[in-house]
Order: sequence, then C-alpha cells, then structure tokens
Amino acid sequence: MSQPTCVIYDRLSRLFAEEAPDHRIAACKSYAEARGWKVVHVATDTNVSGASKLEDRPGMREVLAWLPRADYVLAAKLDRYARSVLEFQRLLRAADSTRTTIVTADGVVSPENASIIINVLAAFAEYERDMITARITESKKHFRSRGNHLGGLAPYGYAVSGPVNNKRWVIDETAAAVLREATDRLLRHGASLSGLARELNDRGTLPPADHARQRAGRELRGQRWHSTTLRDALYSPAVRGWLIQAVPGTKRGALTNQPVLDAAGNPVSAGPAILSAEDWSAVRALIDGKARGRGSDRTGKALLLHIARCSECDGPMYRQRRTVNGKDYSSYVCRKGVGKLGIHRPNVATANYIEEFVTADFLRRFGDFTLMRWAEPDGSAVLQLSEVTQQIERLAGNLAQLDPNGTAARVAIAQITALEARQAELQRESAHAVGRWVDTGTTIGSEWRQRDDEGRRALLADLGARLEIRPAVPGAPRRFDAGRLKLSYEGPAWRRGVDPLTASELEADLEEAAWN
Repeated sequence: MSQPTCVIYDRLSRLFAEEAPDHRIAACKSYAEARGWKVVHVATDTNVSGASKLEDRPGMREVLAWLPRADYVLAAKLDRYARSVLEFQRLLRAADSTRTTIVTADGVVSPENASIIINVLAAFAEYERDMITARITESKKHFRSRGNHLGGLAPYGYAVSGPVNNKRWVIDETAAAVLREATDRLLRHGASLSGLARELNDRGTLPPADHARQRAGRELRGQRWHSTTLRDALYSPAVRGWLIQAVPGTKRGALTNQPVLDAAGNPVSAGPAILSAEDWSAVRALIDGKARGRGSDRTGKALLLHIARCSECDGPMYRQRRTVNGKDYSSYVCRKGVGKLGIHRPNVATANYIEEFVTADFLRRFGDFTLMRWAEPDGSAVLQLSEVTQQIERLAGNLAQLDPNGTAARVAIAQITALEARQAELQRESAHAVGRWVDTGTTIGSEWRQRDDEGRRALLADLGARLEIRPAVPGAPRRFDAGRLKLSYEGPAWRRGVDPLTASELEADLEEAAWN
C-alpha cells in the first residue's frame, strides 16, 4: 500500500514578523508525519484576503493543481483556507472531484469528521469575517465623524500627520502654493488651465502623484501636469479641508466627490482650508463655465480671435503667422475670401498694426475702469440642504416608533431640532445665494499689462469688444488704414443686463469717459 500524500497550504492577510507562517507550516508537517503522510508540496499566500476567490490566490492555484495527485490538503486552521462559505464550498467540490480530503492540523477537522463538521465550521468562519467587517465599518464611521484621515494618500495640497487613531490633514505648503497661485491666476489674471499646466511642467513642478512619491522617498515615474490634473485638484471639496466621498451611485472622482456631512449637516473638516469659500466657489464656476464638449470651438493664442470679424461674411478673422528674417509679417485673414473657393473678395490685414490699434483704443476707453470679477454662489448650500432634509425625514420616521417619554425620543427630538435650525440656515443661504460682481482691487489697464495675449483676449471679451475689418480698396496704397476698421464695445459685462434707462446712462458715461 502506497504512502498517503499531502499538500500543505497557508495564507496570511498581512505579513508581520510575529505572524510569519513558519510555525504553522511546521505544525502541519508534524501532523502529517504523525499520520504517516508524505508532504509533496507546500503552498503559501501572503497579503491575501480569506474572502478572495480561489483562482485569485497564487498559492491556492498551486494547491488546485496538486489535487489530482494528493490524498489530503492540510492547513493549520480552517480559516486559513477561506473566510467565505461560497469559496470554501468551491474548494470542497474541487477536492471531492479528485477524492481529496480537506483537513486541519489543529485537530478540529480530521479525516474522521471532515464530512460532518467542515461546513459548520466554515459558516462560523464567514460569521467571524462579517463581524470583523462590521467592526471595521463602525470604526471608519466613528473616525470619519471626527474628521480623521482614513488611509491612503492625502489629497494634493495636504500631508497626513498625527497618531494612528487621530490622523489629520496638515497643509503641504509646496503643493498648496501651486493651488493658490493657479486659483489667483485663473480668477484674476485670465490664465487658462492648459496654459498653467504647461508652465508647471516647464518649471519642473511635480504633479500630484509624483509629488507624493517624492515626499515618501519613492522613485518618481516622470509624470506631467495636464489641464485635467489641475482641474481635479482645484475642483475637489478637499481644498476646503473637508473629508470627501463619492456621490451615491457614482465612481469616486474629483468631479463627483462631495463633502462628508455631520449630524448637523455641516461638512466634516479633516484639516485647514487651502482656498477660501469665495475663491473655491468662483474657480469651480469658472471651470464649469469653460467645460466644452468634443467638437466644439476652441480658442487659440491670437489676441483678436473671435473678436476680429470680416465685414463681407461676418465670419471670424484668423491670425496667419509668418516670420521672415526674424521680422513678424503675420496677418488676420478671412478664410472665405481665400483661393478659388472663396465666396467674396480677399480680406487680409496686417496683424501687428491692428492689434496695436485695438490695444490703444481699448486702454484709452477702459484702462482706468475698476476690474470686476463674477463671484458665483457656493452651490454646496443646496447640496447640504438636501442631505439635511433627508436626515430630518429619517429621524422623524424613527421618532413615531419611539416612546414619547423615553430617552431615545428626547435624543431624536434634540437632533431634529438642531437639524431644522441648520435646514433653515441653508434655506436662507440657498434662497439668497445669487452671483455678484466683486471688485478685484485693480484697474483694467493694470491687469492688461500683466496678462499675456490669452488673458488680454479674455478682457476684450469681458468688455464686449467687436472689431469689423473691411477688405482693402483695390489699387489703394499698401499701408495701414484705420478706416478699414470698425471697433465697438458692448461695455463691461458687469454693466450689462440692466434696464434701458440705466443702460442709456451707462452708455453716456462710457462715451464721456472715452473722450475725457
């Protein structure tokens, strides 16, 4: 009679020095030797959950491959095999198909009682796993309510500090400075996300993932900033210092995350804010307003793009770049007047002269005007109002089932009272949260001098600038002719949309300011 064969299996959810598998494998070998079994293979899984599928574990795949050639599979305890009844039953079915017996070295499951006791013990193993999961869930809920960091990387702009059970966010000044500068330039200096991303790359500023690796002393991956990377970092509620979670039913992401709210409906703070409420709301509104779908028009770098129009077809005039011997001979051209397929006579004008003309006229009219910025309301008030209303409805439903004179009812009533006060506050914020124009503390002329062409074009658009260019008269001298240009302005965006009488007065003010 041949000697029975045995495969030993061991699994660890986490690898710690005091939990190394050696002593359990040694116990299995002693058990096999006492039974007269020959150990033909030892398989181990490290950092593998007992709830994971059998085929997802490298060591268990080895065990499954050995089943046709082994009489027994041996583990130190039942929970080493699995903490899921479903996965354990899959293992049992696989072993049964090869007439292999599953046993444990602690004697709980032996060849004699395996068929009776094994399913009962597996059920207890799953129960234990559920209890562990419940404890972890409750623990996370508790720490989340306190604003503690729950693991993983901190959001860009923060680092994690504090003892194990009280970790909080602290500001990472290097990263926070990037976010503050980007916000300031987006809101007050006409910058764009793509332009800022290029600058960050040119300056060698590390993007979020590589910044975190450098801080942890890990190898960098050579990643770069993209406009979406910067957008996500600025858009996230985390920059207010709030714990975040995904909107129910959506994947976790910067555009779908929302603040975690406490019992009173307030965002739970995990650390100090990087951006003020006003700046964060404004930058989110700006990002939302500039979101474009695939196939939509996109702006380039020309100063007068979408401002210079052709008098023949009212189409846009595009800047055609041309440099000869270091000199700029660029021009604005209407594409509908070019070549054999043109629908009207050619319309071309020297770019430099036109841009100088528009710049001089614009600054003369509006250079001393105060620059205003549109401040969007903080939309989080509406979001928080919805959450608070739901909490009130849930508590009110529970209250009907409680003893009116009991302690639980008094606690529920106190919670409802606090939530109703917060609800009223949020309703006031939502009802009066209208956008407004805010003084930036600088003049249009001063801001013009600080911006590049992209930012200056934004200023022209804010003032409603429109430049109509007429084709040159055939045979006319080839020099700049301001008579071909008709420059008009709707006026500052913060003065539009008023009643006709006020509009007439503002128009008179503009004319007077232009000539004084």
